[in-house]
Formats: sequence, C-alpha cells, structure tokens
Amino acid sequence: MGNTREELLERYKTWMKIQRGNSKTTIKEMLYSTGQFLSWLTKEQIEFASIDQNVIDKYLAYCYDTLSQNSMVVITANLRKLCIHFLKINVKVKVAKPTAPNRDKISLTKNEITQMFRCASNNPLELAILKTLYYSGIRNSELTNLDIEDIDFDHLQIHIKHGKGNKARTVNMTNDCGLTLQKWLKARPIPKDGYNQAVFISSNRQRITTTTVLKIVKRVAARAGIQRNVYPHKLRITHITHMAEAGLSISEIQAQSGHSNTQTLLGYIQHTPSRIRKGYDKTFLDMDDKMVNIETENMFIQKNGRYKKIAIQKYLDGEIDTTALHSILTTLDKPRNEPKNIDQAYQ
Repeated sequence: MGNTREELLERYKTWMKIQRGNSKTTIKEMLYSTGQFLSWLTKEQIEFASIDQNVIDKYLAYCYDTLSQNSMVVITANLRKLCIHFLKINVKVKVAKPTAPNRDKISLTKNEITQMFRCASNNPLELAILKTLYYSGIRNSELTNLDIEDIDFDHLQIHIKHGKGNKARTVNMTNDCGLTLQKWLKARPIPKDGYNQAVFISSNRQRITTTTVLKIVKRVAARAGIQRNVYPHKLRITHITHMAEAGLSISEIQAQSGHSNTQTLLGYIQHTPSRIRKGYDKTFLDMDDKMVNIETENMFIQKNGRYKKIAIQKYLDGEIDTTALHSILTTLDKPRNEPKNIDQAYQ
C-alpha cells in the first residue's frame, strides 16, 4: 500500500487526536492495531477498498485463533473506530470484553514498602519511580508520560494531563517524594533530542517505557525479599488501601486515584485478614468490654440479693443477732469498686 498506507495512518492519527481527543497512549495502540490489520490485508491480497463484513469477520476469526481475549479488546475497539466511525464503512464489530487477570491483588504492607525504598536507596531512578508510584497512586502509563512541567514542587502536586479516558487530574505527593524526584532530576542523564521534558529517562536517554518500569518494580521487590507478585499497579492498589485505612472517605480517595466509578475504586481496597481483625477489635473492643462489665455487675447484684435473703432468714431463725445482720447488709451494699483505704506510708 506504500504511500496510501502511510497517508491513511497519518489521517487516522490526526482524526483521533482532534476529533476524538484520544490520549497519546490510545493513539499509539490504535495505530499499531491498524498497521497489523493493513499487513493482514496485504498478506491475504485483499484491496483496502474491498473491506466489507466478510473481510472483517475473516480477520476477527484469524485474530481470535491466535491472540488472547484481552488483546482482542484493543483490536475490536480499533476496528469499530477505524472502519465504522473514521472510514464510515457499513460493518458491524462487537467489542470484546476483557477478562480480569488472575493475580494477587492484596496490597503491600507499610513495612514492605519501606523495605523496597531501602533496597532502592542507592539508585536515584529506582527510588524516584517507587516513591512516585506509591505516594501519588498514579498509573504506570501516567508515570512514563510525566513531563517536568507536570510536577509542582511548591505545592507538592503532580498534574496528570492525559489520564485514563484522556481525563486530566491533579494528585498530591509527599515532601519526601518531591525531594526524591528533585534528586533524580539532578542525576538524570542528558536526554536525546525530543525527550528534554520527560521526567523519567532510561539508560538509552529516551523516555522510559512501562515495560522498564515493570522490570524495575519486580527487581527491587525481589531484592527486598518479597515473595509475592509485585508489579506497578500493586503500588497503586497499596496507595488506595492505605488511604482507606487512614480514614479517608471514598470521595477523597476518588479525587486522588482518578476513578470515575466508585464500584471499581472499592475493588481496589484490599484488606488483609490481620488488618480486618485489628480494625474490628478497634471498633468493637471498647463496647465489648462495657457489655462484659454490665453483665458482671448484674450478676453481682443478683448474688447480693440472694445473700441478703439468706442473712435475714438466719436472723429470723435466731442464728445471728441484730449487730451481725446490720454488718452483713452494710458490707453487701458497698459499691464494688469503692477504693480501699491505703496506709499513707505506702503511697
């Protein structure tokens, strides 16, 4: 397809940016998916102008046989966007539903986070990445797309210009995170042309990739002796869980995390059994102690009433005199927690 292919991709790119307002990440994914589709057309010797429902169905059948369900989400979404909305071709494309990955989503403990920080303390890049992911709770793709101008060191905030769904938001960071980022920027290698604004630069002096961030997180977690599966998004889960445990409301956490759906956000809050037990005891232990004290007091009152009846009956039977009866009744009527008289010499 030569120039025709390049012209199509360029027009499609401009359309997604201007008309759809898609983020750089989305545009990159869609262009790659479109390139794969065009290569398949060439291989099958199908003219671009001949695209119809049969061609679409044949391509999707080929993709479903060779790719995972989650890969099909991008492919089907792109075909709808490219063929139906951009090229106005009368075809039907059903977008595939993603399947949730079966992986450990239990958040890290604060001790594990601290240990990871310690293990990365001699590497400015690793430490800056870990602290930014944990303290800000931003996504891996949001971190790699950060520019220097996005960081407000005066107000300790990070501006996300193109988050998920191309939504912008501002998140907070700690003073420790800000200082670590400043140290990294001083140690950052001189970037290649076109990457001067990128916050995180790899060893090849280009903007760091999400794959590199994943490798860094896993490498540091291994050095820290953490046996569980640790990945960048787990630091986001941990960030959200720790805010919930600190007492922040869902709306407050939502403003930081950027979730548009509260149900999705609630799925991120992962408490370990020990945390649940600790929170449970904190909530109900005082009440439980009070109820135990009430029950004990009631038992004491019931026993005292029985002892009084026995004493009175013994008086009536002539077994004890008036003085003894008075002494017993006075003792039983004293409050349980009445302080004892303590010799001043022992105080």
